[in-house]
Amino acid sequence: MTYPAAAIQDLPVLMIEKWRNPTPSPNNDLELMEDIIANGITEPIEIGVGVFSRKVRLNTGNHRIYLAPRLGITHLPCTCRVWNYCTFDNGNGDHSFTTPWITKKQEWIEQEYFAQPCQVLDVMELMKEMMSKM
Repeated sequence: MTYPAAAIQDLPVLMIEKWRNPTPSPNNDLELMEDIIANGITEPIEIGVGVFSRKVRLNTGNHRIYLAPRLGITHLPCTCRVWNYCTFDNGNGDHSFTTPWITKKQEWIEQEYFAQPCQVLDVMELMKEMMSKM
């Protein structure tokens, strides 16, 4: 998938790791690690944001979230895929998390769109929450 460059923002791994799939599908982590070392992170983590459901989840990037700290990476490029519900693909697990930090008004929207995390999530509150757990 191609993501709009204007919808990508770097976020701390520690801020978003709580939304990952607790049981990610099997993957060749060594191969992925070697690719990240050689090429860096080339695609943003896709955070599903459910405006109506008030839930979030990582739609993509569950393995990158796991490997990033092991490679010394503290921040990852992220984009929010915004719609009524946060799940766009059940292929990477059934996980979603309620959060009070969705800033977009709870309403039914007709078409999904991509946004920078700071446009639909209260990044400052998420940062404070993250810092309180350090």
